[in-house]
Amino acid sequence: MKKIFTFIVTALVAMSVNAQTTEKALFSNDGAYGNGAEISSAACKAVLGNDRTTKNYDIKLSSCKAYCAGLFGQTVMVKNEDTGEMEEKTRVVYVVGNQNPKDGELDGDASTGSSYKPANANLPKSGTYYMITPKFDGHIVAFIVLNSGKNFYVCKGSTGENLPLSAITVKADGEEPTEVTLNEDFTSSEKVTGTVEFDVTGGETYYVFCTGSKLSFGGYVYTYAGEAPALNEVTLWEGTAIVDGWADQPGFLNDGGQELKDVGVTAGDIIRFYMTAPDNNWEVELMDGHWGGMYVRWAEYDHGGTESDGTTPRAYTIVDLTNKGYADYVLTEDDIVKATTQQYWGNVFLLNGTGNLTVTRLSLLTEREIPVGPGGEDGEHVSIIDQFVNTWNSEENYSINGDGSITFNAVAWGGLAAWLAPEGVLSDWTKYTKLVFEFENNPVPVAVQGFVQCLDNDNAEVNNTWSGSAGITKLECPFEGKDMSRVQQAALQVSAEATVIITAIYLVMSADGIEENVMVPANIINNGAVYNLAGQKVDASYKGIVIQNGRKFIQK
Repeated sequence: MKKIFTFIVTALVAMSVNAQTTEKALFSNDGAYGNGAEISSAACKAVLGNDRTTKNYDIKLSSCKAYCAGLFGQTVMVKNEDTGEMEEKTRVVYVVGNQNPKDGELDGDASTGSSYKPANANLPKSGTYYMITPKFDGHIVAFIVLNSGKNFYVCKGSTGENLPLSAITVKADGEEPTEVTLNEDFTSSEKVTGTVEFDVTGGETYYVFCTGSKLSFGGYVYTYAGEAPALNEVTLWEGTAIVDGWADQPGFLNDGGQELKDVGVTAGDIIRFYMTAPDNNWEVELMDGHWGGMYVRWAEYDHGGTESDGTTPRAYTIVDLTNKGYADYVLTEDDIVKATTQQYWGNVFLLNGTGNLTVTRLSLLTEREIPVGPGGEDGEHVSIIDQFVNTWNSEENYSINGDGSITFNAVAWGGLAAWLAPEGVLSDWTKYTKLVFEFENNPVPVAVQGFVQCLDNDNAEVNNTWSGSAGITKLECPFEGKDMSRVQQAALQVSAEATVIITAIYLVMSADGIEENVMVPANIINNGAVYNLAGQKVDASYKGIVIQNGRKFIQK
């Protein structure tokens, strides 16, 4: 018995009364797409399955008629077999893998295990398959090439359940598209070059594949109600850092993650590293900046190998860096705790790897409005550069230049220091939000560290440090959460024998009220409660800059 895939229109009928957004993601015929590579639009992405390790997905072109030309056609250069000349033609660009989808792990170049069975819900883990994840409820139309007699499935990633025949539609390309009749076992009696359509639930991942063959896939058109929220992007770091050799790991962001705290980072926010590489033979690990563990391993393709236990296959997230120019990592609650906990050494992130990667920018993307931190460039700057007249080691030396800058020649972790307790009277820095060092070197050639030594109520020394990697042009040392009421000395430490030119050293004055460029949620104004700068309610135990009734002050 045969059954026709009938199109369920409920979701689209509901969308028709509201604004609709349609997004499209297509492959490029001059790209390279390996295991885990993705194509994406603003609110949806399609990820390629775990095919063989030594070869990318193959890129092919298909001639198309009116139906697929309108949805997936692209202008590409095609060789005219009669003249030998390259000509512009409208084609669909699609990819196809090299191994059949199976439920076992990839073994070198071969998929392993069994083919999918609806009764077993055993989704593929290796071979040719495609994973589509939409952000909102809506409708997907995807280009496919399905061979006759092959079982074809669209399955929910959360359960392994395949969508019933009545939930999806298959259409063949043509001037007028035609529905394709499938058998009860989800096979077609004819080869299909056209599209598959199905309704989707936001946040669910849909596996699209066929068994006993390699399904070709040419991208998707995604329609949903409303408009995708714009992602706000804020730069956390800019410079030049090279990752090339597992022993040379550039660090990013100050220990304690003040840059993240200033923007009120929350789970689900995206950390984006803008990177370039001369070729695709690279791999890199994003590490906790205190060597507390790895967040993710990025690579252009699966380099194989095992984890430290010697048996577990190394896990890679594949990044098409050539076409995208960046790699993204979505932060979890646990990640944020690690990133914003002061360790008194190191950075928030390390990049550890090989391939001559050049990192130029680190940013955060979020759907939220991004608050501007306290003071910042709008706070009053109180210069203290003239107090930095001491060195920690006799080998070090400095000179004051005619423009007031300081040229400092350092040894390993030497320091240019300011003694801030004349006649034993400690300095009170509670009215300031941070200490800032600015450099003429662009970028600074070596790692640097800010140092502020305080005394507690028992006169015990409390050493506060803020790290900056080579490549920065400014080192900020924020004071949030630190007791700066009894400061004894401050210093700039430099990691190796190097010369740095310091153009400014200053404290940023805490604003008396709320600056215009600090976005404060309306619900925290005039209700008597106390909130931090991320809009989170805090109690009297919280130390640092807080907001109460629209006024900002330091809570000690």
